[in-house]
Amino acid sequence: MSLGVLHYKGRYFGFSSKEAADVFASDPEKCISMVIAGARKSPELINLLSMHHYVSTSGTDASSLIRAPVTKRDNGTQTDTHFMESNIVKSYEWNEWELRRKAIRLTNLRTKITNSTQTELSHYKRDNATQVYLPKESETQTKRDHGTSVPTPSVYIAGLRGKDVPNNKVDLTMDIDTHNAITD
Repeated sequence: MSLGVLHYKGRYFGFSSKEAADVFASDPEKCISMVIAGARKSPELINLLSMHHYVSTSGTDASSLIRAPVTKRDNGTQTDTHFMESNIVKSYEWNEWELRRKAIRLTNLRTKITNSTQTELSHYKRDNATQVYLPKESETQTKRDHGTSVPTPSVYIAGLRGKDVPNNKVDLTMDIDTHNAITD
C-alpha cells in the first residue's frame, strides 16, 4: 500500500484514511459487495465510481441490478379550441343593396377631396392650444356659521383608594348652557 491506494485483482482502490484501507485489506470481497449494494440503491454512483463492470457482470437477475430512482414531473398539454384556420372574410357583403350603398359612398368621397398646402415656413409646425382652468381666488361665505357642541360626559368615582371612605360616583359633566358659554 502506498498513498492510500491498494491494488486488488488488477484494480486500484483509493481510501480516505489508513484505517479504511486496513478494513478493506482484511476482507476485500465483503467491502466490494457492500459498495456494489450501495451503488444498486443509488444508481448515480455507478458512473461516479466507474462500477459498470461490477453491476453488469454480477450474475443476479436483471430486476435487482439497477433500481433507478422514481422521478415524477408535472406535465400539461393544451389543445387549441379552434385550430383550423378561419376563412371568414369580415368585409364580405351578400346584400346587393348594401353593395350599391357602399359604391355610392365611395363615389361621393372621390368628388369631395380636401386640399392642404404646406410651405417651407409652415413645415413641421402646427397650432397648439391648451385650455387651463385657473383656480378661483374668491371665496364663498355664508351668512351664519353655526355648529353644535355637546358636552363630553365624565364621571369620577371617589373613594377607590381609601378604605374608610365609601365609594361615591361624582358626575362632572357640565350643563349644556355652561358648556356652550365656555366654548364660544
